[in-house]
Amino acid sequence: MEKTKPNLDDLRREIDGIDTSLHDLIMRRAAIVEQVAEAKGPQADSGMRPGREAVILRRLAARHKGPFGRGSVLRIWREIIASLTAMQGPYSVSVFADDSDSLWDLARDHFGSYTALSGCATRREVVAGVAAGNTTHGVLPYPAETDDRPWWAGLWSAEAPRVVLRLPFVEPGNVRGRGVSALAIARVPPEASGDDRSLLLLEMAAEVRRPVIGEMLAAAGLEGEIVCAATDGTTQYLAEAAGFVEDDDSRLAALAKHENVERVRVIGAYPAPLDGKS
Repeated sequence: MEKTKPNLDDLRREIDGIDTSLHDLIMRRAAIVEQVAEAKGPQADSGMRPGREAVILRRLAARHKGPFGRGSVLRIWREIIASLTAMQGPYSVSVFADDSDSLWDLARDHFGSYTALSGCATRREVVAGVAAGNTTHGVLPYPAETDDRPWWAGLWSAEAPRVVLRLPFVEPGNVRGRGVSALAIARVPPEASGDDRSLLLLEMAAEVRRPVIGEMLAAAGLEGEIVCAATDGTTQYLAEAAGFVEDDDSRLAALAKHENVERVRVIGAYPAPLDGKS
């Protein structure tokens, strides 16, 4: 028996109905976000919650199936999240303007097509702008093994911005400069997402070899490694530790007792990015 071909008009009407339902749900979500903003009351900073956003995207990525690309689904949700976050308070991003514009692409992918982005000529300008409240977030290059302009060394103060994201969180779109990674800072505290990495800033009494610092971290009960060493004449190091490490973590006190450690501070944490499976 010959199979009846689907009627194109009927299929298109069904698609129109689905589009209407999707649109209704987006408007309903926006209405709920308005209620959330009212419940929070006046706030100085953005309603961005990077840990919560990571949980949402991981859940969607885990349940997704079918021929529609996972990356496209997550990109849609990034746009939704960015637009709804902007409803709750100030929301703008300063970006270190590197030669390739790859950081700009990463920022645009993550923070949305309609979020205000501004370029900065120096890394310190990005940090200062976020600290002053000129923008709510800043995007900076993920540090290389050595750094003669360590922007991260400016985050010692308790009032300084904190690292809250590593980009790209989901697989990147048409980003110029493949393999580029960035960190995002904000004046909101990082929050645990269930799978996180923490960044520690250490100042040593003298130069220390990387393996030695790794041993010091392990002895304090921290699973981590040195990301970057400042080469600006100081003895400061940036380390990454597994898990969500808070300021009052007893392991930090144990690390600070080491004779070579002058001081140590958590300068933020970020949700571990999703793998690159499409």
